[in-house]
Parts: sequence; C-alpha cells; structure tokens
Amino acid sequence: MDETAQHWLHALSAPMAALNGASYTAPDYFEGEDQTDLERWWGISDRAQLLDMLNMADNGHATEMSEAYWQYQRCLPSQWQALLDTLPPRERIRHEYAARTFPDCGPGGTRAWDLGRMSFLLRAGVKKGLIDRDESLYLHYRLALRARHYYNRWDCYLAGYLFGKALWNVSDSSDETLAADLERQGSEHWNRCILLNLRLGAHELLAGLPWDMDLPEPARPATLEEDCWS
Repeated sequence: MDETAQHWLHALSAPMAALNGASYTAPDYFEGEDQTDLERWWGISDRAQLLDMLNMADNGHATEMSEAYWQYQRCLPSQWQALLDTLPPRERIRHEYAARTFPDCGPGGTRAWDLGRMSFLLRAGVKKGLIDRDESLYLHYRLALRARHYYNRWDCYLAGYLFGKALWNVSDSSDETLAADLERQGSEHWNRCILLNLRLGAHELLAGLPWDMDLPEPARPATLEEDCWS
C-alpha cells in the first residue's frame, strides 16, 4: 500500500489528532514522545485488551442512536411526529438530535465517533508495540470499509464524529437537562478546538485524500489472532 493510501487510513482518527496535537497521518499517532495512557483512559494494558476493544467499531456508543437516524430517514413528516409523540423524554431528545444533525452527517449518524476512536487505538497500539504496522494497516482497512459504507465524504464523517462526541459529553445529564446540555455543545471549548485545528491543520490534507480514492486491500497478517475483530 502506497504512502497516500496509508495517510487516508490514518486520517480516520484526524478529529482525535486535532484534539491532542498528534500527527494526522503517522502510523503511530504521536511521532515523538508517547503521550497516550491507554491503561488509565481505556483499561488497556496488553495486546488482547486492545484487539478486544476494536469490537466497539460495530457495537459502540453509536448503536444507541442508529434507530433514531434510521427512523428519521424513512419516516414521512407526519410519521416522524407521531413517532416522537410515543417516545419517553430521553429518547425523544435523542431522536430530535438525530433530525437536527442528519443534514450534516447523513445516515451514518454518529458511527464516526466509534470508528475514529478505534483508529486512534490502533495507532496508539503501534506506538506501544502492542501491534505492528502491518496489523494496523489491515485493521484500519476494515475500519475504512465501514466508514465508506456509512458516509460519502470527509465532511459527513467528521460531523458524525463531532456529533457523537457531543452526545458522549452529555451522557451523564439528567432527562431534565439533556436537551439544554446538548445545545451548549456547539460552544464547548474542546469541540471548538477540534473544529479550529481541523480547519487549520487538516483541510488541505483531506482535500488531497479523496474520500473515494483507491485503497488496496492489505493481506491479513498471519500474526493476527483467529478471533480478532475485522
């Protein structure tokens, strides 16, 4: 796989790189000193735990919103309102959030929140020696297949990540405050930092990495465990 295709794969974690001042394209996230603490923030201290965590690409936080995005794109306006009227308060707020964000992220919804974080874990895993570069490239390719299934351009993918992060930020909010807390996420400091850094540091990079560019499928490394997510 040539360097440009590798850059495309590693750019799946661009929003996290924008937040943490990391590389957008390096195989191992931080090119210099390792600043990641996977054990503290993720409970990951070995290879098996890292590979097991990759299941979040399919079964992570975004699954809580998948029904809302699905229903919004298939319902007529009258059907959508009728659905909202049947929902308990928290689910209604989630569905209304899906309706507001759908124009920007599309049917993929917040899937990018999980996919982007798994890309980060792979790159951090390379840095820590838990997986090698060939393993990371193969697993990144599997992330890319999912990203391209759910989204049709970088803007939608990045929006999906940010909308997912916003939901995660307010996951502990009560039913009474959830809607207002979500509204405030647009002005939240770290969300604004991600947007600004992406605009300044990744705009030209992503423009040179077309969403539909050819990504040759790497061979599955023999070193990957048989039951490893892919």
